Amino acid sequence: MSWPLRLAVALALLALVVLRLAELRPPDVVPESAPPGVFSAERALRHLARIAAEPRPTGSAAHRRARDDLLARLSELGVEAEVQRASVLGTRWGLPYDAARVENIVARLPGTDSTGAVALVAHYDSVPGSPGAADDGSGVAVLLEALRALKSGAPLRNDVLLLFTDAEEGGVLGGEAFMDEHPRRGEIGIALNFDARGAGGVVAMFDTGPGNAWPVRELARFAPHPVASSLFSEVARRMGHSTDLSVFKAAGIPGLNFAFSDGVAHYHAPSDTVSNLDLRSVQHAGDYALSLARRFGALDLRRPDSADAVFFNTWGTHVVAYPVPWAPPIAALLAGLFVAVALLARRRRVASPGGSAAGALAFAALIAGVAAAVGGLAWILLRVHPALRVMPLDPYNAPAYRVALALVALAASAAGYRLLRRRLGAGELALGALLLWLVLLVATSLAMPGASFYFAFPLASALLGLLAVAIRRGGAPETPGDAALLVAAAAPGIAVAVPGPYLLFVALGLPMAAAPALVIALVFGLFLPHAELLGGGRSRRLSLAFALPGAAALAVACATSGFSEARPRPASLAYALDGAAGTAHWLSADRDLDPWTASFFPAERAQAPSFLVPFVPLTRQSEAEVVALPKPSLTVTSDETRGGVRTLRLRVASPRGAPWLFAWVMSPAAVRSAEVDGRRVREPVRAGAAAGGWGFTYMGVPAGGVEWSLEVAGAGPIEIRLVDRTYELPRELLREPRPKEIMGASFRLADSTFVSQSFRL
Repeated sequence: MSWPLRLAVALALLALVVLRLAELRPPDVVPESAPPGVFSAERALRHLARIAAEPRPTGSAAHRRARDDLLARLSELGVEAEVQRASVLGTRWGLPYDAARVENIVARLPGTDSTGAVALVAHYDSVPGSPGAADDGSGVAVLLEALRALKSGAPLRNDVLLLFTDAEEGGVLGGEAFMDEHPRRGEIGIALNFDARGAGGVVAMFDTGPGNAWPVRELARFAPHPVASSLFSEVARRMGHSTDLSVFKAAGIPGLNFAFSDGVAHYHAPSDTVSNLDLRSVQHAGDYALSLARRFGALDLRRPDSADAVFFNTWGTHVVAYPVPWAPPIAALLAGLFVAVALLARRRRVASPGGSAAGALAFAALIAGVAAAVGGLAWILLRVHPALRVMPLDPYNAPAYRVALALVALAASAAGYRLLRRRLGAGELALGALLLWLVLLVATSLAMPGASFYFAFPLASALLGLLAVAIRRGGAPETPGDAALLVAAAAPGIAVAVPGPYLLFVALGLPMAAAPALVIALVFGLFLPHAELLGGGRSRRLSLAFALPGAAALAVACATSGFSEARPRPASLAYALDGAAGTAHWLSADRDLDPWTASFFPAERAQAPSFLVPFVPLTRQSEAEVVALPKPSLTVTSDETRGGVRTLRLRVASPRGAPWLFAWVMSPAAVRSAEVDGRRVREPVRAGAAAGGWGFTYMGVPAGGVEWSLEVAGAGPIEIRLVDRTYELPRELLREPRPKEIMGASFRLADSTFVSQSFRL
């Protein structure tokens, strides 16, 4: 085949890939001048600017201001709202348990003949130190603007319940409080949750509640520009991700979960500001919220349908959905097609069964090698590049690294294919690669049916392409017709398979680049006939066509990974006062220190970390000047021992008004049971010192403190350590302000003052 025709094939395939990836972008922002019944991100921006004016962690003064402002906005929109106040204790993440005094905001837009409520959900708290414009100020703004648009039209049949949860960042505690106690929890027919894990990008429907077939069908029909996949749900379920939708899922309530996750460098950071948020993502989320609130608001929500579906996007973000029980028959059908193609390939002497099996093993080795190579390259970059070393997740210019590493993965795949072609025929390698796809299809159809589509439909198109060209042609020279058939056969596979590596890069980031690289190599296996047609089995040109721009892209990415005021460097610094010892320390969790932070850790005062901060692996500690700060208090209200069980009733408090408190028990005997602020710990008996201790964190500590009861086996002494936390550093100890190109991070430690006190009872 002539080089002009090969170039045309390459450009056609590239165009299809670019076109498919271009569909994975949010829609344009609708201006403020749009009709009242339309969602406008520009109108939502007014709400967003208020909610994200400052960090608002649960229990802080800023959190109370955000609560009051949100109530005022709801009043302006003409709906009645209430504050649900409750104490919550969650055990889903293990010790130390999460507890909080939460303040959920619940508003209701009544329907004309409600069959159940449509719950629109977002959390209004943020992590300490972050304004939370995206996470989850965007969700709050989406709900408020959607409410305005809903009220501009005719009343809906069903109630719309707007739930602004508290303490989501503390372990989905506000959502738990709502589902445990609120009288309207039983009215909910479907829940739509809106969250964020970045500063922009396409809004994906990435998780569902039980019985998702009918909500997904409505999403496909009525949501503009839907991006959804049951593969996301399978992955999210196994990674243990938790959002407010989790509590509705646990209660058996159908639901859809929406989030955007690009720009993760701003996630949980001081740079999660309105100026760094992509308003197109807010528009996309708002389009979902308004269109689906109207649709579900018109349906009979008393449906008994509990079926689940396999679903995914194709060209034009069209959503295909079919029942989960179809997955095994589809796999069986494609297994039959594979056998037929393999038999025809043997008859045409294109591939033998043994050669195809060898091709499958060889291709599996190629995939593993590509993943190892790209993962190793990313590992080196993260340890050598000074900017990448200090970023907790992705760098600010993550798209540049994605392009570079994707090209490197393709170059390695092409080079590996050329190497394998020295020993195996093109047909044997092509069938071998598709045999691996078939194995994955069968496995997922049985164990992860929601992911099976990813292997089924690309495999079908690849088999048909192989049948129509390579096998039909036999050993005859390629023709322009062959090229056209291969490009046409590639379109379905590109539509379904190509978004996978991109979305994995966005979700997992540079530290886990091996995973999307593995999928890139796997997807490359669908196009081995195309690689052969382009000369990849005989020449280095194909691998060089990927390697050279990949090297250039990597050089550009590395050169543009620095920091500035717009892209500040994260740095962690905290002050800790040990009340029992009468000493104070500076703490950091950073691997590398910037010059400003390093000034607090002179070499002559370097110490191994000894101050315990939950969830934070400290890297360094140094002596600090002692500031006179009130210490956490503990009051014993009763202490009784009966039948070998000691029962303590305690009150713990923060005299300095800290909103966060950590309590830790060290006892040689087992902690048999406990109750925190009236909430009994629903967990099995935990050992004491043998398990490293027992304890909890508490957000939103009230002024009067928190009641705590404890049952311990035996009458021996126990030690209790209390640590409270405020979200700022002692100003009198800061010799000079932090430079603007540096920001405090991570949220569990940075820019905080901890005060501890120990008690022996």
